[in-house]
Amino acid sequence: MLKRRLYDYPLWNLFLLTIGGFFVALAVQSITAPHGFLTGGLLGLSLLAEYGFGLFPSTTWNLFLNIPLLVFAMFKTSKEFVFYSVYGAVSITVTGMFLDGVVIPVQDPLYASILSGVLLGLGGGLMLRTRGSAGGLDLVTVYIYQRWNIQVGSSTFAFNATLFSLSLITIPIDLVIVSFIQIFIMKQVLSYVMTLFNQRKMVFVVTSKGQEICYAIAEQGGRTTLLPAYGGYSHESKELVMTITTNAQVRSLEELVFRHDPQAIFSVENTFYVSGGQYKRVSK
Repeated sequence: MLKRRLYDYPLWNLFLLTIGGFFVALAVQSITAPHGFLTGGLLGLSLLAEYGFGLFPSTTWNLFLNIPLLVFAMFKTSKEFVFYSVYGAVSITVTGMFLDGVVIPVQDPLYASILSGVLLGLGGGLMLRTRGSAGGLDLVTVYIYQRWNIQVGSSTFAFNATLFSLSLITIPIDLVIVSFIQIFIMKQVLSYVMTLFNQRKMVFVVTSKGQEICYAIAEQGGRTTLLPAYGGYSHESKELVMTITTNAQVRSLEELVFRHDPQAIFSVENTFYVSGGQYKRVSK
């Protein structure tokens, strides 16, 4: 029986969604909206609605715009995912109501965009580390990918390009440029938070001493997969060693490989997520 992790507990998911929702709402209500910035996705559309129509804060507009998407997701995704996503969207809205009128006193637009990007990335990353999300555009882009094989990034880019083009009607181009800076920083922070506790490297070694290298890695506590290979030009028989390691261990692993085979080819790739085997998988 697989050991349960924090990810499996509802209270942990709700906790992360609450904290993440707070950071997102803080960024939007206290920095982004007061400075007239724009974000991407459904939250960006909510900000445009606030700037154009008023009536409600952007976090409330975000909840209203999420309702049809969440109803749509109920028929296309799991009920658990929809439940947590509803909670995430409501968390942002409720926190936004409490923060209404609270402004973080950062005057310079560039500094404000940096701080807002960090908070949005931190909040969004925490929410994506749960079994749900903050709702929004992801509910649709994932379905589009599954239905028509259009990449999520392509759908998101198309939506955001349209959104920012329309924003030029009501927002000065200087603020649009600063908004791009905010989104860039948000994406970087979000990616870092998503991989914070799972930073792994996939290492491939082409060698003629595969078994020897596998034994050496095993002595260091590592695990390997050994595959037969041959040169595409010379057709010389080789072996391919595949292993997963951490950032801190890449250099020592490289030294180990070349100590056993100076003629080996050592290749490293970034790995976003690893589970199974020695890495505990998330139980359903």
